Amino acid sequence: MRQDAQGTQDTQKAEQAAKAEQSEPPRPSEATEKVAQAEKARGDHDRALARARAHQEAHDRRDAHDHALDDALPPAGPIEPAPPAAALLARIRGGWIGRCLGASDAARGPGGSSVSEPEARGQDRSDAVDHAVLSLRVLELHGPGFTSAQVGSLWLLTLPFLRPGAAEQAAYRNLLDGLLPPHTALRDNPHGGSDEAMARGDLYGYAAPGDPRRAARLARKDACVSHTGDGLYAAMWAAALAAASFTARDAVEAVAVSLRHVPVASRLSVAVRDVLVAYTRGWTWEQAAAEVHRCHGADTGRDAPGNASLITAGLLWGGPDPCRRIGLTVRGGWDVHATAPVAGSIAGILHGGATWPRLVATEVRTGLPGQGSCDVRDLAERTFAVTRKDRAAHGNAGMGDG
Repeated sequence: MRQDAQGTQDTQKAEQAAKAEQSEPPRPSEATEKVAQAEKARGDHDRALARARAHQEAHDRRDAHDHALDDALPPAGPIEPAPPAAALLARIRGGWIGRCLGASDAARGPGGSSVSEPEARGQDRSDAVDHAVLSLRVLELHGPGFTSAQVGSLWLLTLPFLRPGAAEQAAYRNLLDGLLPPHTALRDNPHGGSDEAMARGDLYGYAAPGDPRRAARLARKDACVSHTGDGLYAAMWAAALAAASFTARDAVEAVAVSLRHVPVASRLSVAVRDVLVAYTRGWTWEQAAAEVHRCHGADTGRDAPGNASLITAGLLWGGPDPCRRIGLTVRGGWDVHATAPVAGSIAGILHGGATWPRLVATEVRTGLPGQGSCDVRDLAERTFAVTRKDRAAHGNAGMGDG
Protein backbone atom coordinates (compact mmCIF):
# COMPACT_ATOMS: atom_id res chain seq x y z
CA MET A 1 0.00 0.00 0.00
CA ARG A 2 2.87 2.38 0.92
CA GLN A 3 4.48 1.77 -2.50
CA ASP A 4 1.17 2.44 -4.32
CA ALA A 5 0.71 5.73 -2.41
CA GLN A 6 4.28 6.76 -3.16
CA GLY A 7 3.75 6.01 -6.84
CA THR A 8 0.57 8.08 -6.89
CA GLN A 9 2.40 11.05 -5.32
CA ASP A 10 5.22 10.79 -7.84
CA THR A 11 2.71 10.74 -10.66
CA GLN A 12 0.94 13.84 -9.30
CA LYS A 13 4.23 15.71 -8.92
CA ALA A 14 5.18 14.87 -12.49
CA GLU A 15 1.79 16.09 -13.77
CA GLN A 16 2.12 19.36 -11.78
CA ALA A 17 5.62 19.94 -13.13
CA ALA A 18 4.38 19.35 -16.69
CA LYS A 19 1.53 21.86 -16.18
CA ALA A 20 3.95 24.45 -14.75
CA GLU A 21 6.21 24.08 -17.75
CA GLN A 22 3.24 24.58 -20.07
CA SER A 23 2.02 27.70 -18.20
CA GLU A 24 5.44 29.43 -17.96
CA PRO A 25 7.03 30.81 -21.15
CA PRO A 26 10.27 29.13 -21.98
CA ARG A 27 13.29 31.05 -20.74
CA PRO A 28 15.60 32.24 -23.46
CA SER A 29 18.97 30.74 -23.53
CA GLU A 30 21.99 32.86 -22.66
CA ALA A 31 22.92 33.06 -26.33
CA THR A 32 19.44 34.29 -27.24
CA GLU A 33 19.60 36.99 -24.57
CA LYS A 34 22.94 38.18 -25.89
CA VAL A 35 21.53 38.38 -29.41
CA ALA A 36 18.57 40.43 -28.16
CA GLN A 37 20.86 42.78 -26.26
CA ALA A 38 23.06 43.20 -29.31
CA GLU A 39 20.04 44.02 -31.49
CA LYS A 40 18.83 46.60 -28.96
CA ALA A 41 22.28 48.17 -28.77
CA ARG A 42 22.45 48.23 -32.57
CA GLY A 43 19.04 49.92 -32.70
CA ASP A 44 20.12 52.52 -30.13
CA HIS A 45 23.30 53.08 -32.10
CA ASP A 46 21.37 53.53 -35.34
CA ARG A 47 19.02 56.02 -33.70
CA ALA A 48 21.96 57.91 -32.25
CA LEU A 49 23.60 57.98 -35.69
CA ALA A 50 20.36 59.26 -37.23
CA ARG A 51 20.16 62.05 -34.64
CA ALA A 52 23.80 62.97 -35.19
CA ARG A 53 23.23 62.96 -38.95
CA ALA A 54 20.21 65.26 -38.54
CA HIS A 55 22.24 67.63 -36.34
CA GLN A 56 25.07 67.69 -38.88
CA GLU A 57 22.71 68.29 -41.79
CA ALA A 58 21.06 71.16 -39.93
CA HIS A 59 24.49 72.59 -39.06
CA ASP A 60 25.72 72.30 -42.66
CA ARG A 61 22.56 73.87 -44.01
CA ARG A 62 22.79 76.74 -41.55
CA ASP A 63 26.47 77.30 -42.37
CA ALA A 64 25.75 77.32 -46.10
CA HIS A 65 22.86 79.74 -45.59
CA ASP A 66 24.97 82.00 -43.35
CA HIS A 67 27.80 82.15 -45.88
CA ALA A 68 25.39 82.95 -48.71
CA LEU A 69 23.74 85.64 -46.63
CA ASP A 70 27.07 87.16 -45.61
CA ASP A 71 28.02 87.38 -49.29
CA ALA A 72 24.82 89.34 -49.96
CA LEU A 73 25.50 91.97 -47.29
CA PRO A 74 27.17 95.34 -47.93
CA PRO A 75 30.48 96.11 -46.22
CA ALA A 76 29.95 96.27 -42.46
CA GLY A 77 31.66 99.58 -41.80
CA PRO A 78 33.66 100.42 -38.68
CA ILE A 79 32.94 99.09 -35.18
CA GLU A 80 32.33 102.05 -32.87
CA PRO A 81 33.49 102.05 -29.22
CA ALA A 82 30.60 101.49 -26.84
CA PRO A 83 29.66 104.33 -24.47
CA PRO A 84 31.27 104.45 -21.02
CA ALA A 85 29.73 102.10 -18.48
CA ALA A 86 27.41 104.59 -16.77
CA ALA A 87 26.10 105.97 -20.07
CA LEU A 88 25.70 102.48 -21.48
CA LEU A 89 23.64 101.33 -18.50
CA ALA A 90 21.46 104.44 -18.82
CA ARG A 91 20.83 103.74 -22.50
CA ILE A 92 20.04 100.09 -21.83
CA ARG A 93 17.58 101.12 -19.13
CA GLY A 94 16.07 103.67 -21.52
CA GLY A 95 15.60 100.91 -24.07
CA TRP A 96 13.71 98.73 -21.60
CA ILE A 97 11.53 101.65 -20.48
CA GLY A 98 10.79 102.53 -24.10
CA ARG A 99 9.87 98.95 -24.93
CA CYS A 100 7.44 98.83 -22.02
CA LEU A 101 5.87 102.17 -22.95
CA GLY A 102 5.54 101.02 -26.54
CA ALA A 103 3.82 97.81 -25.48
CA SER A 104 1.46 99.80 -23.25
CA ASP A 105 0.61 102.31 -25.99
CA ALA A 106 0.03 99.47 -28.46
CA ALA A 107 -2.49 97.94 -26.06
CA ARG A 108 -4.29 101.27 -25.69
CA GLY A 109 -4.38 101.96 -29.44
CA PRO A 110 -3.88 105.24 -31.35
CA GLY A 111 -6.43 107.10 -29.24
CA GLY A 112 -4.53 106.38 -26.05
CA SER A 113 -0.98 106.84 -27.25
CA SER A 114 1.42 109.08 -25.40
CA VAL A 115 2.37 111.37 -28.29
CA SER A 116 2.41 114.55 -26.23
CA GLU A 117 1.74 113.99 -22.52
CA PRO A 118 2.96 110.58 -21.34
CA GLU A 119 1.86 109.53 -17.89
CA ALA A 120 3.63 107.28 -15.44
CA ARG A 121 2.26 103.75 -15.53
CA GLY A 122 2.98 100.14 -14.85
CA GLN A 123 3.09 97.45 -17.48
CA ASP A 124 0.89 94.44 -18.12
CA ARG A 125 2.19 91.31 -19.82
CA SER A 126 2.86 91.61 -23.54
CA ASP A 127 4.38 89.35 -26.16
CA ALA A 128 7.00 92.02 -26.95
CA VAL A 129 8.29 92.05 -23.38
CA ASP A 130 8.16 88.24 -23.23
CA HIS A 131 10.27 88.09 -26.40
CA ALA A 132 12.88 90.48 -25.01
CA VAL A 133 13.15 88.68 -21.68
CA LEU A 134 13.47 85.37 -23.53
CA SER A 135 16.29 86.77 -25.69
CA LEU A 136 17.98 87.97 -22.52
CA ARG A 137 17.68 84.48 -21.01
CA VAL A 138 19.33 83.00 -24.10
CA LEU A 139 22.31 85.29 -23.59
CA GLU A 140 22.43 84.70 -19.84
CA LEU A 141 22.31 80.92 -20.15
CA HIS A 142 24.51 80.37 -23.17
CA GLY A 143 26.36 83.61 -23.88
CA PRO A 144 26.75 85.11 -27.36
CA GLY A 145 28.03 81.75 -28.60
CA PHE A 146 24.53 80.29 -28.28
CA THR A 147 23.20 78.05 -31.04
CA SER A 148 19.84 78.08 -32.80
CA ALA A 149 19.15 74.63 -31.33
CA GLN A 150 19.60 76.06 -27.84
CA VAL A 151 17.06 78.78 -28.65
CA GLY A 152 14.62 76.09 -29.75
CA SER A 153 15.19 74.09 -26.57
CA LEU A 154 14.51 77.16 -24.46
CA TRP A 155 11.28 77.74 -26.37
CA LEU A 156 10.07 74.25 -25.47
CA LEU A 157 10.87 74.89 -21.81
CA THR A 158 9.40 78.37 -21.50
CA LEU A 159 6.90 79.34 -24.22
CA PRO A 160 3.28 78.19 -23.87
CA PHE A 161 2.37 76.66 -27.24
CA LEU A 162 -0.60 78.91 -28.02
CA ARG A 163 1.12 82.14 -27.02
CA PRO A 164 3.61 82.65 -29.89
CA GLY A 165 2.62 84.10 -33.25
CA ALA A 166 1.81 82.13 -36.37
CA ALA A 167 5.36 81.55 -37.61
CA GLU A 168 6.51 80.73 -34.09
CA GLN A 169 3.66 78.24 -33.60
CA ALA A 170 4.67 76.46 -36.80
CA ALA A 171 8.28 76.35 -35.62
CA TYR A 172 7.13 75.14 -32.19
CA ARG A 173 5.27 72.22 -33.78
CA ASN A 174 8.34 71.34 -35.79
CA LEU A 175 10.49 71.44 -32.66
CA LEU A 176 8.06 69.05 -30.98
CA ASP A 177 8.39 66.76 -34.00
CA GLY A 178 12.16 66.66 -33.49
CA LEU A 179 13.23 69.02 -36.29
CA LEU A 180 16.19 71.33 -35.79
CA PRO A 181 16.74 74.91 -36.97
CA PRO A 182 16.70 76.05 -39.71
CA HIS A 183 14.36 73.20 -40.77
CA THR A 184 11.92 74.35 -38.09
CA ALA A 185 11.33 77.53 -40.08
CA LEU A 186 10.81 75.74 -43.38
CA ARG A 187 8.28 72.95 -42.90
CA ASP A 188 4.59 73.90 -43.04
CA ASN A 189 5.37 77.52 -42.21
CA PRO A 190 3.86 80.04 -44.64
CA HIS A 191 4.50 82.94 -42.24
CA GLY A 192 8.29 83.09 -42.41
CA GLY A 193 8.20 86.68 -43.70
CA SER A 194 6.22 88.05 -40.76
CA ASP A 195 7.47 90.51 -38.14
CA GLU A 196 7.60 88.27 -35.06
CA ALA A 197 11.36 87.67 -35.17
CA MET A 198 11.89 91.43 -35.50
CA ALA A 199 10.09 91.90 -32.19
CA ARG A 200 12.56 89.61 -30.42
CA GLY A 201 15.63 90.64 -32.42
CA ASP A 202 16.43 94.14 -31.21
CA LEU A 203 17.52 92.92 -27.76
CA TYR A 204 20.58 91.32 -29.38
CA GLY A 205 21.70 94.83 -30.33
CA TYR A 206 21.99 95.59 -26.61
CA ALA A 207 24.64 92.86 -26.40
CA ALA A 208 26.75 94.44 -29.16
CA PRO A 209 26.65 98.23 -28.73
CA GLY A 210 28.51 99.89 -31.58
CA ASP A 211 28.91 96.61 -33.48
CA PRO A 212 25.76 96.22 -35.61
CA ARG A 213 27.15 93.40 -37.78
CA ARG A 214 27.75 91.27 -34.70
CA ALA A 215 24.29 92.14 -33.40
CA ALA A 216 22.72 91.12 -36.71
CA ARG A 217 24.49 87.77 -36.60
CA LEU A 218 23.25 87.10 -33.07
CA ALA A 219 19.68 87.93 -34.09
CA ARG A 220 20.01 85.73 -37.16
CA LYS A 221 20.79 82.69 -34.99
CA ASP A 222 17.58 83.32 -33.06
CA ALA A 223 15.38 84.26 -36.02
CA CYS A 224 16.20 81.22 -38.15
CA VAL A 225 14.30 79.05 -35.68
CA SER A 226 11.03 80.44 -37.02
CA HIS A 227 11.60 82.84 -39.92
CA THR A 228 13.03 83.04 -43.41
CA GLY A 229 13.59 85.75 -45.99
CA ASP A 230 12.40 89.20 -44.99
CA GLY A 231 11.22 87.91 -41.61
CA LEU A 232 14.81 86.89 -40.88
CA TYR A 233 16.21 90.12 -42.31
CA ALA A 234 13.85 92.18 -40.13
CA ALA A 235 15.32 90.60 -37.00
CA MET A 236 18.83 91.33 -38.25
CA TRP A 237 17.83 94.90 -39.07
CA ALA A 238 16.27 95.52 -35.65
CA ALA A 239 19.38 94.19 -33.89
CA ALA A 240 21.69 96.27 -36.07
CA LEU A 241 19.52 99.35 -35.53
CA ALA A 242 19.68 98.89 -31.76
CA ALA A 243 23.46 98.35 -31.79
CA ALA A 244 23.97 101.44 -33.99
CA SER A 245 21.72 103.56 -31.77
CA PHE A 246 24.14 103.25 -28.85
CA THR A 247 26.78 105.23 -30.77
CA ALA A 248 24.89 107.14 -33.50
CA ARG A 249 24.41 110.91 -33.36
CA ASP A 250 20.71 110.59 -34.15
CA ALA A 251 18.04 108.31 -35.60
CA VAL A 252 18.95 109.20 -39.18
CA GLU A 253 22.49 107.91 -38.72
CA ALA A 254 21.30 104.81 -36.85
CA VAL A 255 18.83 103.90 -39.63
CA ALA A 256 21.45 104.49 -42.33
CA VAL A 257 23.96 102.26 -40.52
CA SER A 258 21.34 99.52 -39.98
CA LEU A 259 20.85 99.14 -43.73
CA ARG A 260 24.44 97.91 -44.10
CA HIS A 261 23.49 94.71 -42.32
CA VAL A 262 20.65 93.37 -44.45
CA PRO A 263 20.77 92.33 -48.12
CA VAL A 264 20.52 95.41 -50.34
CA ALA A 265 18.04 93.82 -52.74
CA SER A 266 15.70 92.55 -50.04
CA ARG A 267 12.20 94.00 -49.71
CA LEU A 268 13.08 94.93 -46.14
CA SER A 269 16.03 97.06 -47.21
CA VAL A 270 14.10 98.71 -50.04
CA ALA A 271 11.16 99.57 -47.78
CA VAL A 272 13.28 101.12 -45.01
CA ARG A 273 15.44 102.96 -47.53
CA ASP A 274 12.34 104.45 -49.17
CA VAL A 275 11.30 105.95 -45.83
CA LEU A 276 14.78 107.32 -45.16
CA VAL A 277 14.85 108.97 -48.61
CA ALA A 278 11.38 110.43 -48.05
CA TYR A 279 12.54 111.97 -44.79
CA THR A 280 15.63 113.54 -46.35
CA ARG A 281 13.43 114.99 -49.12
CA GLY A 282 11.20 116.77 -46.65
CA TRP A 283 8.04 114.69 -46.83
CA THR A 284 5.58 114.88 -43.96
CA TRP A 285 5.00 111.86 -41.73
CA GLU A 286 1.48 111.53 -43.13
CA GLN A 287 2.82 111.36 -46.68
CA ALA A 288 5.45 108.80 -45.74
CA ALA A 289 3.01 106.59 -43.81
CA ALA A 290 0.53 106.66 -46.68
CA GLU A 291 3.27 105.65 -49.11
CA VAL A 292 4.32 102.78 -46.84
CA HIS A 293 0.74 101.52 -46.75
CA ARG A 294 0.48 101.82 -50.52
CA CYS A 295 3.76 100.14 -51.44
CA HIS A 296 4.83 97.86 -48.62
CA GLY A 297 1.69 96.40 -47.11
CA ALA A 298 0.30 92.88 -46.92
CA ASP A 299 -3.13 91.43 -46.28
CA THR A 300 -2.22 90.16 -42.81
CA GLY A 301 -0.74 93.43 -41.55
CA ARG A 302 2.21 91.48 -40.15
CA ASP A 303 4.53 91.70 -43.14
CA ALA A 304 8.02 92.50 -41.88
CA PRO A 305 9.08 95.13 -44.47
CA GLY A 306 5.97 97.27 -44.03
CA ASN A 307 6.12 97.20 -40.24
CA ALA A 308 9.84 97.95 -40.23
CA SER A 309 9.08 100.96 -42.43
CA LEU A 310 6.52 102.28 -39.95
CA ILE A 311 9.04 101.91 -37.12
CA THR A 312 11.52 103.89 -39.20
CA ALA A 313 8.98 106.62 -39.91
CA GLY A 314 8.09 106.96 -36.24
CA LEU A 315 11.75 107.25 -35.25
CA LEU A 316 12.62 109.81 -37.94
CA TRP A 317 9.62 112.11 -37.75
CA GLY A 318 9.25 111.83 -33.98
CA GLY A 319 12.07 114.29 -33.43
CA PRO A 320 13.86 114.41 -30.09
CA ASP A 321 10.77 113.30 -28.13
CA PRO A 322 10.92 109.51 -27.54
CA CYS A 323 7.25 109.35 -26.59
CA ARG A 324 6.25 111.08 -29.81
CA ARG A 325 8.29 108.50 -31.73
CA ILE A 326 6.28 105.72 -30.09
CA GLY A 327 3.02 107.56 -30.67
CA LEU A 328 3.64 108.05 -34.40
CA THR A 329 4.51 104.38 -34.74
CA VAL A 330 1.22 103.42 -33.11
CA ARG A 331 -0.64 105.83 -35.40
CA GLY A 332 1.00 104.14 -38.37
CA GLY A 333 -1.12 101.04 -37.73
CA TRP A 334 -0.67 97.43 -38.80
CA ASP A 335 1.01 95.26 -36.16
CA VAL A 336 1.44 97.86 -33.42
CA HIS A 337 2.04 95.16 -30.80
CA ALA A 338 5.33 94.45 -32.56
CA THR A 339 6.23 97.88 -33.95
CA ALA A 340 5.57 100.14 -30.96
CA PRO A 341 7.77 98.19 -28.50
CA VAL A 342 10.63 98.05 -31.00
CA ALA A 343 10.28 101.78 -31.75
CA GLY A 344 10.23 102.44 -28.01
CA SER A 345 13.31 100.31 -27.51
CA ILE A 346 15.29 102.22 -30.14
CA ALA A 347 13.99 105.59 -28.95
CA GLY A 348 14.99 104.69 -25.40
CA ILE A 349 18.52 103.74 -26.44
CA LEU A 350 18.89 107.01 -28.32
CA HIS A 351 17.63 109.07 -25.37
CA GLY A 352 18.81 107.11 -22.33
CA GLY A 353 17.01 106.55 -19.06
CA ALA A 354 17.01 110.08 -17.65
CA THR A 355 14.63 111.68 -20.18
CA TRP A 356 11.64 109.47 -19.37
CA PRO A 357 8.84 110.27 -16.91
CA ARG A 358 9.55 109.16 -13.36
CA LEU A 359 8.04 105.87 -12.16
CA VAL A 360 7.27 104.72 -15.67
CA ALA A 361 6.99 100.94 -15.98
CA THR A 362 8.96 100.20 -12.84
CA GLU A 363 7.74 96.60 -12.98
CA VAL A 364 6.59 94.41 -15.85
CA ARG A 365 4.83 91.07 -15.95
CA THR A 366 5.73 88.25 -18.31
CA GLY A 367 4.29 84.86 -19.20
CA LEU A 368 7.63 83.08 -18.83
CA PRO A 369 8.23 80.53 -16.05
CA GLY A 370 10.26 82.01 -13.23
CA GLN A 371 10.02 85.49 -14.76
CA GLY A 372 6.46 86.37 -13.79
CA SER A 373 7.29 89.84 -12.49
CA CYS A 374 10.44 91.74 -13.45
CA ASP A 375 11.75 95.08 -12.26
CA VAL A 376 12.83 97.25 -15.19
CA ARG A 377 16.01 98.34 -13.40
CA ASP A 378 16.86 94.70 -12.75
CA LEU A 379 16.28 93.83 -16.43
CA ALA A 380 18.59 96.69 -17.41
CA GLU A 381 21.29 95.58 -14.98
CA ARG A 382 21.03 91.97 -16.15
CA THR A 383 21.36 93.11 -19.76
CA PHE A 384 24.30 95.34 -18.86
CA ALA A 385 26.01 92.42 -17.11
CA VAL A 386 25.68 90.25 -20.22
CA THR A 387 26.93 93.07 -22.44
CA ARG A 388 29.87 93.93 -20.25
CA LYS A 389 30.96 90.32 -19.89
CA ASP A 390 30.90 89.85 -23.65
CA ARG A 391 32.70 93.13 -24.32
CA ALA A 392 35.38 92.22 -21.79
CA ALA A 393 35.96 88.95 -23.66
CA HIS A 394 36.09 90.56 -27.10
CA GLY A 395 37.48 93.96 -26.22
CA ASN A 396 35.80 97.35 -26.58
CA ALA A 397 37.68 100.50 -25.70
CA GLY A 398 34.59 102.49 -24.79
CA MET A 399 33.39 100.40 -21.86
CA GLY A 400 35.51 101.71 -19.04
CA ASP A 401 34.07 102.75 -15.72
CA GLY A 402 34.12 106.44 -16.57
